[in-house]
Amino acid sequence: MTYHLRKATLKAAAGTGWHALQEQPDTAHEEVRSLAVSGGRYGALITRHRHDAYTVAVSPDVPYGMTYERKDLGTP
Repeated sequence: MTYHLRKATLKAAAGTGWHALQEQPDTAHEEVRSLAVSGGRYGALITRHRHDAYTVAVSPDVPYGMTYERKDLGTP
């Protein structure tokens, strides 16, 4: 898991179990959501790139206090 100021990029290592795959986006979401809420203007956007790769980010396209999810399966 890599964190930037308002964004977390997750890529599971080979052999990662299902539970760990589910835990990583949940943990990243909580971190990014707390940043979004503390700023008082934006929400959180979770983008699934592959079954094992996600981006969780503060987004001006998401209303304050909300979390949107999307699939972007064309991005590596």
